[in-house]
Amino acid sequence: MKHQLRIPSHIQYLNEVESFIQTIIEYYSLPDSMHGHFMLTICESVNNAIFHGNKQDMNKHVHIEVNEDNSRLSVSVADEGNGFDYSNLPDPTSKDYIRNERGRGLFLIKNLADEVVFHNNGSTIQFKFDIKREPELLL
Repeated sequence: MKHQLRIPSHIQYLNEVESFIQTIIEYYSLPDSMHGHFMLTICESVNNAIFHGNKQDMNKHVHIEVNEDNSRLSVSVADEGNGFDYSNLPDPTSKDYIRNERGRGLFLIKNLADEVVFHNNGSTIQFKFDIKREPELLL
């Protein structure tokens, strides 16, 4: 089954995103240990789409789609921006960037999801979760 949500590019709509995610969590009976990973990954992706992709332009939208395939949830978050160079991101754990207050979102996403792929020049991020696997703790 395909689940979709489309919101204007403003943080006031993040409550709708959280409700949408909670519906997905309940629909697929995701294990408790996966709730935080799933919620954080989608919210961070939507936040990036609003601020970096669409530059908070209320005329642009963020599109979220969730599909299930063979015990894997595939999540796609797309903005209407120009994309970005996702192949050349600084490592937020390196000594040069460790004190930066920003720049950790994609690092978190890549470490919480089982697979991450960018499309459309970086304006779409797709990540997958194996819903039968117990997630590992990040330390």
